[in-house]
Amino acid sequence: MKIAREGLVFILPSLLLGLSLLIPGWWLASIFFLLLSSAFAFFFRDPRRTPPAGQNVVVSPADGRVTRIEDIPYHPEVQGRAKCISIFLSLFDVHFTRSPIAAEIKKIDYHPGKFFPAYREEARLQNEANSLLLSSPAANIFLRQMVGIAARRIKCYVKPGERVETGQKIGLIYFGSRVDVYLPASIEIKVRLNQKVKGGLTIAGEIKNEG
Repeated sequence: MKIAREGLVFILPSLLLGLSLLIPGWWLASIFFLLLSSAFAFFFRDPRRTPPAGQNVVVSPADGRVTRIEDIPYHPEVQGRAKCISIFLSLFDVHFTRSPIAAEIKKIDYHPGKFFPAYREEARLQNEANSLLLSSPAANIFLRQMVGIAARRIKCYVKPGERVETGQKIGLIYFGSRVDVYLPASIEIKVRLNQKVKGGLTIAGEIKNEG
């Protein structure tokens, strides 16, 4: 199983401590830290993903559960009416963020903030977050990565001006978190409330060709 390199700082110390505690025979403490190391390895797992074929598909940017699908009268980055899909990531979900479409990264904004539970409405406005604007000939898509009560760090893998492919890893959020994706209203939503989705695999929307 491939592991994200960011996880090594958590996995290796607990693994080494667990093994070292075997020497004096402190079995219970050793088992605890070995299990902790395994838990970190599970959290930072990096499964291989092959996005579905098709130029008009919009894939889910994250693993998790769809907690909100909302019509937005106007979103400045989308430049018009939009639909917001909120995805809550539990500690058991893969925490990579992936690009929903093939696009250019137009803008990245980091917003310091608080650490409310990611599923609460206050999190959308007040939590620490990282926002990305992705632009393609078909659509502008706005993505917002948010920390939660356990997540305390957002890692971004891309820079403005960089081109990304559908399903490409663009970031990682450490522990429980939330991702909001704002799509133009013309995109047909393909997910439903409370649905479990997988980043880079689940089709979240379909771009309709005009005419």
